[in-house]
Amino acid sequence: MFKFYEFFCGGGMARAGLGRNWSCVFANDIDEKKCDSYRKNWSDEHLYHGDIATVDPSMLNQRADMLWASFPCQDLSLAGRGNGLN
Repeated sequence: MFKFYEFFCGGGMARAGLGRNWSCVFANDIDEKKCDSYRKNWSDEHLYHGDIATVDPSMLNQRADMLWASFPCQDLSLAGRGNGLN
């Protein structure tokens, strides 16, 4: 089993794409709506809701095989009338 950290996690789609051989040991996002999506998809066992600048290094206390930082795709999907890019 491989382990990973997922920053700017959104709904956890990177986690979904990695599959069952990967275990998320830390995920974070600043946006409450995105965290709600993540919780619905994966639970909040390893989820930290907050600014990445407030992540304390002690929270990253497990060895990880990969660190992943996602592009803000949900913001882009909300663009236009959703004003996701504002």
